[in-house]
Amino acid sequence: MARRYLVQLYLKYFFYILFSLVLFFVGLDFLQVFKKLPSSANLQLLYVTYKAMNGADLLFPISLVFAMIGVKLMLIRSNELVAFYALGYSKRAIILPLFVTSLFLTIFYLFLHLTSFTYAGEYADNIKKYNSLISATKNLFFKFENSYVYFEKLIPLQQKAQNVRIFETNTSNLQRIILAKEAWFEKGYWHLPKATIMQNNEKNITISHNNVDTLRGYRPKILDSVYEGKTNISLLDAIYAMQLFTKQKIDIKKIKALILYHLFYPFFAPLLMIVIFYFVPISSRLSNLNLFSFGAIVATLLIWGLLYSLVKLSFSGVLPAELAIVAPIVLLGLIATLLYKKF
Repeated sequence: MARRYLVQLYLKYFFYILFSLVLFFVGLDFLQVFKKLPSSANLQLLYVTYKAMNGADLLFPISLVFAMIGVKLMLIRSNELVAFYALGYSKRAIILPLFVTSLFLTIFYLFLHLTSFTYAGEYADNIKKYNSLISATKNLFFKFENSYVYFEKLIPLQQKAQNVRIFETNTSNLQRIILAKEAWFEKGYWHLPKATIMQNNEKNITISHNNVDTLRGYRPKILDSVYEGKTNISLLDAIYAMQLFTKQKIDIKKIKALILYHLFYPFFAPLLMIVIFYFVPISSRLSNLNLFSFGAIVATLLIWGLLYSLVKLSFSGVLPAELAIVAPIVLLGLIATLLYKKF
């Protein structure tokens, strides 16, 4: 019964805090960009929706920590924490349900980053900049295996491209040129309907028209994100990009940082909960609760800001991902483990 009560209380505080922080985030942003938004009420509603999703993405981990702080302060002020200890519950028995709940929420948060949820902020920016959900990347030129590819216009959300030119080469010569007015990505390939194919034979050049499937595995969001230097790539797209770049022998430092960010960074919240809980007072008579709550919130914000700064340094290539992302989480995990053993 006590575990169920603590979990329900924690979930209530978590959703209240997350909703409040997201509401503040969206409201402040909306007041700043209101004049830049399109006059269409539908697009404004979509902007607010996607911005709220973006805010939830940013604030989800820290809300987990704030919810634990809120639960503990409530238990202390109502003397319920002392009552739990009097009934024989240990510190481990009280923090464990909260930790496990936050761990499951963190895993759910991680799975969200396998979906288009990651791109909510980009959708909101598209509405603000282009009055549309759809944005286009122009004059995209890249190398794929033995081919040089040019897209005059790439529309990643629709998985389409316009005016495509592909120059296929061998070790020293141009083998063929493929021209198409449009192309779309489907089932792992780029499909070029009614493409013009100029084949370079040994003695002459032949021209034919046919449908072509090429550029296997080169997803539109990978193209757009890498070309524009974006870091809001979903975990699934980042994994595909790493596999592709490894085959192409392209530098994978940035993509590796993105993958490690998705896999390790969110878990700072459950670990930080254990560290903060170690310093939670038993009763309001033995300590100043206002001072404790202020210190806990400031410490959470400082650690959150420090970790996020290290992540950004890793994205820019200043620090290796293992040092900037993995090492701080591992260190925090070791500290949490040592403190948990002292409970």
